[in-house]
Amino acid sequence: MSEYFYIPAEYILDQHVAIEGEEARHISRVLRKQPGDLIWIVDGAGKAYEVVIRLVAPEMIECEILYEHHHHHEPDIEVTLAVAQLKNPSRMDWVIEKATELGVRTIIPLQTIRTIARSPKEDRWNNIAIAAMKQSGRCILPKVLPPMDFNDVVSNSLQYDFKLIPYERTDHVLFISEAMKHRKPPRSVLIVIGPEGGFTDEEILQAEKSEFIQVSLGRRRLRTETAAIIAVSWVVGNE
Repeated sequence: MSEYFYIPAEYILDQHVAIEGEEARHISRVLRKQPGDLIWIVDGAGKAYEVVIRLVAPEMIECEILYEHHHHHEPDIEVTLAVAQLKNPSRMDWVIEKATELGVRTIIPLQTIRTIARSPKEDRWNNIAIAAMKQSGRCILPKVLPPMDFNDVVSNSLQYDFKLIPYERTDHVLFISEAMKHRKPPRSVLIVIGPEGGFTDEEILQAEKSEFIQVSLGRRRLRTETAAIIAVSWVVGNE
């Protein structure tokens, strides 16, 4: 299985790639790569490269690009996941990791009425997203935004083709697949996932007024992180 390395686009110039820092040390000291070996590079901005190593130095590796691929392993639908911040930091880490693996483009830690506020870990979350992007072979690094208030997310949702809010008490739609079945395939989808205590009636009403579609994830009560990953899986699985 190919291993992918993240190199920001500014280090990729004129068919050459300069790899420094931790990625270079991993390639040379751990993987023991040598000139002539082939590796994969992703720039986090939509491109993946098959490259050949030309020079291995103690702190730097130079490569030549052989092939360039656009949107390598990326879903066609641009999914934004707004998920209520979780009380347990490790569970929020898990959501970011799995959402990245599934192809989410933007992750918004959400503050709702029933959310227990936590200090954001933006640097940590970004590092988790980088690792998950490489592990899954994606070429777009998801944006992990600063925490946003539920009202702001709903008020700024006009840009999305499709807006979903899983809600355990809904009787409108049984599954996400049914909600999407009779509609033109969307280019962008916003999924809003509530906290462990659920959305308030006022929040659901506000979402309805902004044309969010209430959907059910089934009859069982799910944890926030489980609901987030199931919802994303159904959306990208219907592209």
